[in-house]
Amino acid sequence: APFRHNPRLSQLLCHASWRAHVSGLLRNRLHWLPVAQRVQYKLCLLVFKAVRGMAPVYLSELCRPVADDAARSRLRSAAHGDLEVPRCTTNFGHRAFAVAGPKAWNSLPSVLRSSSSIDTYKTHLKTYLFATC
Repeated sequence: APFRHNPRLSQLLCHASWRAHVSGLLRNRLHWLPVAQRVQYKLCLLVFKAVRGMAPVYLSELCRPVADDAARSRLRSAAHGDLEVPRCTTNFGHRAFAVAGPKAWNSLPSVLRSSSSIDTYKTHLKTYLFATC
């Protein structure tokens, strides 16, 4: 069975009353991202590792910069550090890492993508995702 959040657990962890709203506890006191943003966080973190050479080679090969393509090297997206997003014809194809990873990476602000350390990247990424939800 898939993992389901138990509201009583978060109330117990925060020493809150049983009447306390769980969503506020999860966000403000436990600093947990909602599920959609958590998926985005994990995906962007994996792309960061792939771009910086900290991920397996088979993942790094799926994250190609636009600047590497001779026909696109003069585009503005090449200067911003965007990744090439392959075309797909099916709805299921949009979920593949080769498509979803670069698409999520390109949606991040360039200041965030240019982080040098993984620790600062994680902190800034989580802050950014909290601001978007």
